[in-house]
Amino acid sequence: MLPDAEKIRARRELGEMREVFRRDGWVAGVRRIGEILGIDPARQEVEPGARTAPLDASREANFTFFIEHDALTMSRAELGQDEIGALKAGPVRVVPAAGRTTPRQVFDYRCAEELAAGLGAAPVHFPGGHNGNLTHPKGFAELLRTLL
Repeated sequence: MLPDAEKIRARRELGEMREVFRRDGWVAGVRRIGEILGIDPARQEVEPGARTAPLDASREANFTFFIEHDALTMSRAELGQDEIGALKAGPVRVVPAAGRTTPRQVFDYRCAEELAAGLGAAPVHFPGGHNGNLTHPKGFAELLRTLL
């Protein structure tokens, strides 16, 4: 969905993240994807009462699967006008969404913008950034319930 230059950059960033993961381990890979997505744990806004999950061994399997499978799929996926047209015509409501504080140049935010434009809608902005479900669980859940 991204213009060519942005698509190339996103694919390069995802490839770099996978390389860091394989070379330096899963924690380093997670840190690299955080950098790509504009997540700075030291400066990240957190909803009062929210408890962020530690980056410990209990999360390794999920991140490993994400890095080895989901990130690879994201880097190869293409969604063109035909697919967007099918989404618009289909029976399921599609709600493009992004984190309110996600940097606007980050590929996943840009994909939400492009999808929203293709659907003739505006993206919904959830509290927090890319991982607002973790940093703003109450606000995230409230907006999600409203949308559902």
